Amino acid sequence: MKKIYLAGPCDTENRTMMWKIATMFRQTERFEVYCPWEYQVEDAWSYSQEDWAAFVFAKDIMAIQDCDIFVMISVGRESTAGTNWEQGYAWGLGKDIVVIQVTDKPTSLMTYHGCDLFVSSNLKNPTNFSNDIQYLIDMLDLPSDYWSKDKCYTTLT
Repeated sequence: MKKIYLAGPCDTENRTMMWKIATMFRQTERFEVYCPWEYQVEDAWSYSQEDWAAFVFAKDIMAIQDCDIFVMISVGRESTAGTNWEQGYAWGLGKDIVVIQVTDKPTSLMTYHGCDLFVSSNLKNPTNFSNDIQYLIDMLDLPSDYWSKDKCYTTLT
């Protein structure tokens, strides 16, 4: 079973999309999926914000180090600082990196060139979005030597 670290925006606006993607991966029963937003520090309210953040940071670092494939959901150039940092760390470790761009906003050239597989999708068409996630799942069964990048259909900045 391949271990996936699923990074992306976990704010209220994007939470439903992130849950859907994680669920699709898990339903295949071929992947163990770590989602940073699911990690909970036991008795979190008894810690300072800094200590709580240190626990979360350490857990996420271990999960990135332990994953086979790093999957980033990109909402464009304005992706969250945490998600961008996680991708850079995974790249530095030599992890296989997959990006699925879910918007028509400009894409960071660092995000595009810092991955092994890039898939363009759009949330405005739910059927196409589900098909794109399924395509991504199917591609992850292949060795990364067979992956390729879709053309980036947004502006690289």
